[in-house]
Amino acid sequence: MNLMKVAFLVLAAHASFVMAQQATPIPDSVSPSGAGGTARTGAPTPPPDMSDRRTMVGVAGSYENLSGTQPSWRDYSFRLNKNFGGRRIFDGALTRSSRFDLDDNQISGMYSAPITSRLSGSVQGSYSPTHRVLAKYSLGGAFQYEFARGWLGHGGIKTTEFNDVRVNQGLLMLEHYFSNFSWAVALRPSRAFGSGANSTELRGGYYYGDKNSVSISLSGGREASNVGTGVVLADVRTIAIFGRHWLNDSWSANYAIGHTRQGDFYNRNGITVGLDYAF
Repeated sequence: MNLMKVAFLVLAAHASFVMAQQATPIPDSVSPSGAGGTARTGAPTPPPDMSDRRTMVGVAGSYENLSGTQPSWRDYSFRLNKNFGGRRIFDGALTRSSRFDLDDNQISGMYSAPITSRLSGSVQGSYSPTHRVLAKYSLGGAFQYEFARGWLGHGGIKTTEFNDVRVNQGLLMLEHYFSNFSWAVALRPSRAFGSGANSTELRGGYYYGDKNSVSISLSGGREASNVGTGVVLADVRTIAIFGRHWLNDSWSANYAIGHTRQGDFYNRNGITVGLDYAF
């Protein structure tokens, strides 16, 4: 398991939380945080050395068109990803968001580190000083365990505080890597307004070249969503295609397209593009 695969696994697990609770229909793993690395055999990680230490900086922008008379959404972000070696990874972002003609700023971060040779843990959080549409803050933690060659289990919890409700969410995910492919299935139970809700995701990935990847994600269920007038529990269905392609050893491009049906409120069609520099 090389550096790029380790980074991809850690950030894919992180993205499983970020995708929920109205972040964007496009998984966060396609943003500059995602290493988009090669996942081939699922072999245990070798002892770290100096060569696995790398820093990545990048910018990304997204545009989402909403059906009806709803105004379009726009997000712009700057992201820093630092690999300290030995599977210790920090990922942080500054985001400017415009939704329902309301602007928000947000800072977010994640840190992951190994606990044993097969078990790793991560903590993540976000804070918005404006929180007109985005959450005031979120805090979460997750574990990833490689229980067999190419097989990983994920579990975690997260709490998100909006202006009018707190959403508590769990994560259970099974992931398998084989040859140049991967698949994952995830369940996210959540609770808001005194009621329980569940959503599920199916994800498949293909890895080509040394570090390139393209994936498709299908998700659906009942989720806490901000529909402009506040947060509600709505039936949400999303399909997204996303990936990363390295232009050379230092520069890579990430991309995504997605469609979300937000209950009976509106549909969203979106695109994300980003450019990253690694050194």
